[in-house]
Amino acid sequence: MLSRAARPALQTTLPVLRAPSTRNFSVLRSLRSLARAMEPHPFERLPVASRPAPADWGRLARRAGNQAVLFFPLGVVLLGWPYVGKVLLDGRI
Repeated sequence: MLSRAARPALQTTLPVLRAPSTRNFSVLRSLRSLARAMEPHPFERLPVASRPAPADWGRLARRAGNQAVLFFPLGVVLLGWPYVGKVLLDGRI
């Protein structure tokens, strides 16, 4: 924690910290960039000289299946352990 004497010196030496940001925060812009980052292919326009690659639906389905193999069992374990504990202990604690 800064002492009171150091605070004015810090504010005068670093005026950038007080400068307002040039662009407002946008949830929609953040979600859009997040969605673009998770795509397995580039979102930008492809050059005219080459043909666009066809969608690889098999690879995307396989990827979703691999994620589901871990997601659903782990979800059951995380959400179901209190019930399993209740059944196993049966009020014996």
